[in-house]
Amino acid sequence: MDLGSGAGDAPPAKREPALNLPPVIVLLIVIFVGVHAVRTLLISPDLDYQVILAFSFIPAYFTFPVEQIPYPMARYWSSVTYAFLHGDWTHVFVNLLWMVAFGSVVAKRFGGQRFLLFSLFAAIAGAGAHFLMRPGDITPVIGASACVAAYMGAASRFVLGMSGLGAAAMRNGYQPPALSLLQALTNRNVLIFIGVWMALNFLFGTGFAPIAGEDVKIAWEAHVGGFLFGLLAFSLFDPYSK
Repeated sequence: MDLGSGAGDAPPAKREPALNLPPVIVLLIVIFVGVHAVRTLLISPDLDYQVILAFSFIPAYFTFPVEQIPYPMARYWSSVTYAFLHGDWTHVFVNLLWMVAFGSVVAKRFGGQRFLLFSLFAAIAGAGAHFLMRPGDITPVIGASACVAAYMGAASRFVLGMSGLGAAAMRNGYQPPALSLLQALTNRNVLIFIGVWMALNFLFGTGFAPIAGEDVKIAWEAHVGGFLFGLLAFSLFDPYSK
């Protein structure tokens, strides 16, 4: 299947800004940077510790008795709010870098509202995968990495099969046909991408290799959960899928 077919019907190439980000990506950048700035510059370490307890994802909150949990109500929001917290500025900027690279193409295809809904469920999927593997863990999980992984999984469904012409046309607003799930799982480029991503995630997650911005224990299970969600649920959010 030639995903570059139809690119010839796209409008002629035109000069665009070097960094043409969708508004929803700019919004998330502002939120991530703003949240971390408040935590590091405006509130005390003690208050920030309470923020972590109340808004990070802690699997034990869902398995421990209520009387042993400092913020029992966090069960209702922490599977989403953890994605807005980061360990340090490097962690913030690494996630933003990958979000710009992969999230931008997904946001342009989905549109802002679908993209935000996709991101919400990606965060939940990442938290759910982590919980399944570590149901009694008391270690807080923070960061948007599960969402970023979901953007990678989603992008693999319509970017990796394109020709160079199709990629150039996409910068002009053209959206290539997406691979079906079966086509994606039998596409050489997609399989190589998945294999390399999974291998790197395993190396970083198990501590065999360090990763910038994640100098603490890495919740690799959440990354995998997010990636699989993006790969498998892509068509549910894609307005171009039949």
